[in-house]
Amino acid sequence: MAEQKDDALLLRALPFSDSSLILHILTKDHGRISLMARGARRAKSPFRASLMPLHHLNIRWKEPRTGSMGTLIEAQRVKPLLHEQTLLAGQLILAKASILFPDSVSTGFSELWNALHTLSQRPEDSGVPAGIWSMLEQSGWVGDFKHCWQCSEPIGFSESMAWHQAHLLCLDCANHCGIKLNSGCRKSLHHHLIHAEVRLSKEHIKTWQTMIDTVFASHQMRN
Repeated sequence: MAEQKDDALLLRALPFSDSSLILHILTKDHGRISLMARGARRAKSPFRASLMPLHHLNIRWKEPRTGSMGTLIEAQRVKPLLHEQTLLAGQLILAKASILFPDSVSTGFSELWNALHTLSQRPEDSGVPAGIWSMLEQSGWVGDFKHCWQCSEPIGFSESMAWHQAHLLCLDCANHCGIKLNSGCRKSLHHHLIHAEVRLSKEHIKTWQTMIDTVFASHQMRN
């Protein structure tokens, strides 16, 4: 069995038997993989201290002879990616990343890394939707805030747009359908993604979260 080594982010760890864990991991060069961490639940296992979510990890594993689950050999914690006060918010982003990047996909590491960095630079209430939106945008599920996603025409921030069926549309393409987004909301969301110091109102955060929920629902991406 060939050995592999890579940078990794732990999505989740599931108990397997009384002593082991099944790990779902996003790696930098190998995409999403599943690994068995034998003995990881034992009190003296070196994996107990190293297998931490929301940390940059270096891992080494053996590829399987058959099937798709390898065996973890070594795991080292490199550094935490979030401050302690945002760990719970980080779990929300991990949950969405687990849906966005299913088994065997070749992407996800850089998208999740950037999402967690986005969260770390912003208040928790707006950092979570900003991080999730950045993953959606990098993965091609959503477009930017400056163009109609249907006709691709640039729309200035002085104009309103509409959110309809998980798409941001100019008013002509929306044809009186969907939720109207005023220019202030769209401009604020756009600048908050780029500049962490831009603050969002509670109303704008709620609107953004609704938009994200409809994207996941429209593509039937569920936990």
